[in-house]
Amino acid sequence: MMKKIFTILSIIIFAVKGNAQTEDIYGGKYHPAKEHFETQYKKQEYPKYSRFQIKLEKDRMIIDVVKLIEFSKNLDEKFKLIFENGLLDPMRINGNTVLKIASMDELPLLSTNPQTKRFKFWIFPQNSNAKKDSVEYVLRGRMNPNEYYFELQNENADENTSFKEFVEGAKLTYLAYGGIII
Repeated sequence: MMKKIFTILSIIIFAVKGNAQTEDIYGGKYHPAKEHFETQYKKQEYPKYSRFQIKLEKDRMIIDVVKLIEFSKNLDEKFKLIFENGLLDPMRINGNTVLKIASMDELPLLSTNPQTKRFKFWIFPQNSNAKKDSVEYVLRGRMNPNEYYFELQNENADENTSFKEFVEGAKLTYLAYGGIII
């Protein structure tokens, strides 16, 4: 009898826990982003770099010879397409020529239609003026990351458009600082 009750309770707990792991627009990675887009969003348009200005290497990208974006080794390859297509500029993001992308996430529950995709990414603060062997350099590279949000729009996209096709025809329509990750 106890074994039967334990089995039934285990099945119920497993089922409830399994359903609780679905994404929730009011919690987890979505909560601060949802609040930000609801209160701060103002559609804009930003210029795009042409592909001949971009040199892509394994875990980094060089723009116009002087700007550098470094990627975490764990960054999904699909997100590199955004940078390859000249949609994000380090100077516009953090006012620095060097940008280290620690992580990036698409926020599909915040994307309003098939022509819109919203994202968040984390970068670690950089101090290009600090000497590499200084305490300031070490501390700046280990501080909490900053979170940023951005939106891409592709007027020709529909629900069957691949991520690659979407990004190739997209424009950056929103970019903003979200806060420090603690």
